[in-house]
Amino acid sequence: MPQFTGLPTGLKIGKRLRYRVSPVAPKMRGRTPRWLWVGAGCGALLALTALSAALAWTNIFDSALASQLALTPTSRSYRDWVEPTVPLNFDIYFFNWTNSEEFPDEKPVLQQLGPYRFREKRKHVNVTWHEHNGTVAYKTQRSWFFDEQNSNGTLQDNITTLNVIAASAVYRSRYWGFLQQKGLSMGLSMFNQKIAVSKLAKELLFEGYADPLLDLAKSLPPSTTGGAPPVDRFGWFYERNNSLETDGYMEVSTGQLAGTLPGQILRWNYEDHLPYYEGECSKLSGSAGEFMPRNLTEDSVLTMFVPDLCRTVNMDYVDSGEIDGLMYHKYAVSQRSFDNSTLSPSNTCFCNGECAWSGVMNVSACRFNSPAFLSLPHFLHGDPQLREAVEGMEPNPEEHSFYFAVEPKLGVPLDVSARFQLNIYMEPSPNVALYQNVPRMLFPIFWVEQKVKIDDNVIAELRYVRAIFDWGGTVCACAALVFAILVTIATCCARKPQYIKSELLASFEKPKDEAELKLNPI
Repeated sequence: MPQFTGLPTGLKIGKRLRYRVSPVAPKMRGRTPRWLWVGAGCGALLALTALSAALAWTNIFDSALASQLALTPTSRSYRDWVEPTVPLNFDIYFFNWTNSEEFPDEKPVLQQLGPYRFREKRKHVNVTWHEHNGTVAYKTQRSWFFDEQNSNGTLQDNITTLNVIAASAVYRSRYWGFLQQKGLSMGLSMFNQKIAVSKLAKELLFEGYADPLLDLAKSLPPSTTGGAPPVDRFGWFYERNNSLETDGYMEVSTGQLAGTLPGQILRWNYEDHLPYYEGECSKLSGSAGEFMPRNLTEDSVLTMFVPDLCRTVNMDYVDSGEIDGLMYHKYAVSQRSFDNSTLSPSNTCFCNGECAWSGVMNVSACRFNSPAFLSLPHFLHGDPQLREAVEGMEPNPEEHSFYFAVEPKLGVPLDVSARFQLNIYMEPSPNVALYQNVPRMLFPIFWVEQKVKIDDNVIAELRYVRAIFDWGGTVCACAALVFAILVTIATCCARKPQYIKSELLASFEKPKDEAELKLNPI
């Protein structure tokens, strides 16, 4: 009988010891799930897309902005452009001549009156689209309504000013012969013309006043009157209220063609150049006023076409600031803009004869050869001799500058003050008694101001758009980084072997009964 030597190694007595635990090699779970690879691929694609958007964000934004600003019959910019809803005020300041009876023995003493404020309503009419060259043609209708409540004065104010009708007649006669000039002198005396006239404010503005010289001019040949159309009354804005001819025919770019901006002047009064000037001065260029160039810098020059000035004006950078959290660059008409070629030789072709003083523009050529000169109010940035010829000029850059404050990236005007002063040129005329002893000077008549400041709702919208531009690239870069991290994690999980612990496998082995243990003790 065999001798019992003990239990086999690894076995224990009792029902609890029915399992045999032995070292088992770890086993692989299986292949990586397909969804993990699909997710990693999508994440990689999103990361690449976000990175590309971050690198090209400026171009993407510019393209989207250009499409929104382009003038089309259905665009938002067209709705805001065709009939602006921004409140417009048109202020007029007259210079009252207080010592006209002592002229020319005493230099003129001028007293500023006003402002006479008018609310302006503006809309573009006769809009015609030219899709073949990406332009739109139109005329502008302006309507003015006197705002007595916000005016400093009434339209019944009596104002003494220079007799512009007589001054224009003498100016046009400067190249006439002796007999013609003597005839004019006799006519001025016969019609009892004086150096100065006193009229009501409403007569000097929109209502106009009658004058016998106007009736005489109707019978004269156009060469004598400078081609001016015959009128029965004279007023600085006579027949301009509700007229379509105030700014004339305009044709501007729509911005739909690649590389073009909306609102850039291409034709004015059916001409593609300025017929009053020669050389560089005859070129028609710049913004027509509603749309500004984008991506402006401190080195940029803002080029504007101003119909009232009959020319293009270059505005220089002067300052930067902030309006309700929105940054702007300010561009203003400077001394160089109105220079008589002393500082800017390129301005020589604007002179058209008389160009003795800096800081003024000779616009007589586009005013039917009348002696009209434009400057900034109170001769700001003008030749000191202009202010010395009269009393009452007090130039102040804060009150008399002509500027545009523009959001530089978007090219949207935030604050605009358009100001200029009308002056009449006069000089002695030996053969015309009324003007024999007058000094050579520019006589200030009035100055106008049109201020426009964007409202709070538009400011808030522009801040939102600017935030998209400033932070859009950063957001896309962060999104690319997040997607890249997720892809990295997913890739690592996909490559790591998945093992099953030996103890866990052992727990799932089929238990052996006592009979099997006896047959297979080990």
